[in-house]
Amino acid sequence: MEKIAFILMISLIGFDGFTQSSDSKGEINVLKDARIDHLVEQEMNMNEIPGFRLQICFDSDKKIVDEARDQFLKLYPKVDTYIEFEAPHFNLKVGDFRTRSEAERIKRQIFGEFVICIIHEDMIQLPRIN
Repeated sequence: MEKIAFILMISLIGFDGFTQSSDSKGEINVLKDARIDHLVEQEMNMNEIPGFRLQICFDSDKKIVDEARDQFLKLYPKVDTYIEFEAPHFNLKVGDFRTRSEAERIKRQIFGEFVICIIHEDMIQLPRIN
C-alpha cells in the first residue's frame, strides 16, 4: 500500500525539478537551499584547526622543492609536508603545529639545513593519534 501511495505521489508531483530544457544542451539545473553549501563547507573544515607551519623552501622549479622535501623527510619522516603553488612559486611547508612554541622548537633544530625557515599561521590538520 505504501508503494502505491509513493508512486501516486510522484506522479502527481512530477519531476519538474529535474527537467531539461531544449536550449540547455545537456545541462541539469539543481535547485537547493543555500544552507546546504554552508553545511558541506563546515564538514570539510572539521579536520582543520588554526595552527602553524614552517616554510622551508620556495622556488619556481618544482624539482628543487621536491629535493628539499626529500631532505626534510630524511630528518623527520613522521612530519607531514605540504607543497602549495602560488604563481610563480612552489612553497614547501612542513608540520602541523598547534602552538608557535612547537614550530619554534623544530625551527631551531633544522636551522642551517635549509635556506629559509619561516613560521606561518595556517589552517592545519588535526594531530595524529599514535
